[in-house]
Amino acid sequence: MLNPKVETTVVDGMLVAEFWDCLRLVPGPIQDLSAKYDSHVQAKGRPELIVDFLGVGIAGSAALGHFVRLQKTVRQRGGRIVFCNIDPHVQEAFRVSKLETLFTFVADRDAALVFFKPDPGANGSSVPPAS
Repeated sequence: MLNPKVETTVVDGMLVAEFWDCLRLVPGPIQDLSAKYDSHVQAKGRPELIVDFLGVGIAGSAALGHFVRLQKTVRQRGGRIVFCNIDPHVQEAFRVSKLETLFTFVADRDAALVFFKPDPGANGSSVPPAS
């Protein structure tokens, strides 16, 4: 039996999350991610969040709703969420639910890390504009 969970690491001061045993993403791991994000920011980590969907093939509406709540929390803390390695079926769930425009999607983890790299020529801004 699968034991869905989220694993997090810190890269360049920001939280990177990936799901394990979550072919079908359920709310529990996202709730765990919210708690880990809160702890990370309270410990003075960067407010940006990368969520790697590698291995996730299905996401139901309950899971998507938890991402909307997480997005609100992240924005309140001055950060943004970037999703990467997202299966076309999962991205379609975001599109059909009319939630796709709330989030940023990039191809893979490297692209997500580049998305948040400081741009030394951008008037002191360390985050590129939202796409």
